[in-house]
Amino acid sequence: MRIESFIGLRFLRSPRQTRSISVVTWISAVGVMLGVTALIITISVMNGFRENLFLAVTGTMAHARVLPQTGNLAAAQAEALRARLSALPMVDASAPYLSRQAFLRAEGEFRSIVLRGIDPRAESRVSNLQRFISSGEAQELAEEGAKADGGRALAALEYPPPRGQRPGILLGRPLASSLHLHIGSEVEVISTEQRMTPVGPVPLIKRFRLVGVFETGIGGIDEVTAYVDAAIAQKLFRMGNALSGLAVRVVDPQAIDAAALRAAVPGYRVVTWQNENRNIFQVMQLEKLGVFLILTLIIVVAFFNIIASLIMLVLEKRKAIAVLKALGASNAMVRRVFFMQGLWIGTIGTVAGLITGLAGCWVLATFDLVPVPEGVFPLAKRLPVLIEFSDLALITGSSFLICLLVTLYPATVAAKTRPVENLRNE
Repeated sequence: MRIESFIGLRFLRSPRQTRSISVVTWISAVGVMLGVTALIITISVMNGFRENLFLAVTGTMAHARVLPQTGNLAAAQAEALRARLSALPMVDASAPYLSRQAFLRAEGEFRSIVLRGIDPRAESRVSNLQRFISSGEAQELAEEGAKADGGRALAALEYPPPRGQRPGILLGRPLASSLHLHIGSEVEVISTEQRMTPVGPVPLIKRFRLVGVFETGIGGIDEVTAYVDAAIAQKLFRMGNALSGLAVRVVDPQAIDAAALRAAVPGYRVVTWQNENRNIFQVMQLEKLGVFLILTLIIVVAFFNIIASLIMLVLEKRKAIAVLKALGASNAMVRRVFFMQGLWIGTIGTVAGLITGLAGCWVLATFDLVPVPEGVFPLAKRLPVLIEFSDLALITGSSFLICLLVTLYPATVAAKTRPVENLRNE
């Protein structure tokens, strides 16, 4: 241990004439601890919410979509595009899909819906839809001797269905609830296409069996979206073997390279999840920054207490400082003594805050301390908590940096102490 650190610790631990200085010092350390703890817990909860929202967004859509400039995508074109995309290292998988407006009729009521035709066997490779199949409804499905999890519920969409059964359909839980449907209920999907009959044009109608419900927690999606096999959707809309586009999943969605995707499929449009949800995630990023700055003020206030306690300590120890300087200690050495004192206080508070912050995150992630309404966090029964190393480094680094800055003034005051004036009457 360097002499400056040794003396600084002796000053902190030695009996003082004014005990209030010691109290202020410990209050300062506790203030730093509380600020760091609050920052870690709050930022981690916001990270968890952002991650949950990202999974919900990609639950109903892939990381990227490849679309024709106009019209539909022929099956041969889709296969050629999939071959090109599979050659890119960043692409994990791709699958065709179809999306059209339609009407749903059940229990004598009508709803306008977005009907998405998918490949049930490939959907789990390009989206998180199967993770959002509601467990309660999946149990009802199991009682029928069918599928008990999201993956199997997707498999129940495959067309053609088993002999004697209707084609399967997946509905958002709010949509199914508003129509009072349960697993096994039959619904009718009315296409915007028509067929000619002796009495005139009649809309194409197909009956489906509800095989599962999903809930992403995102308003405007669960209430209007329905999933069926792309093969039956093509028949319902008289599209032949045409598709709307390709759904693409990438290895790292947070660093998706839209330019590289566009270069691989010239002449086609590429839409990423970031393009479609840019405003939501930008707002969350700004909120995270705002919370960080506001809670950092707690640490700043605590460090002002450190300044006050160190200045009072300088006044109390001015004779000891004078003795040190009389023995040959330089101004720089005296400055480092008090600099190390402030650093020790900040270090104790920061490390204690880091430990209590991580412990608080564990408690929130393990126990039901905060009631979470159903459907708010579809993939989490408790407050979602995500601890990121970069945030921990930023929080602890900021705490140490503020500590270094606030100790400069008291250390400078101590270094200016004049030995003659303080030892004259000793």
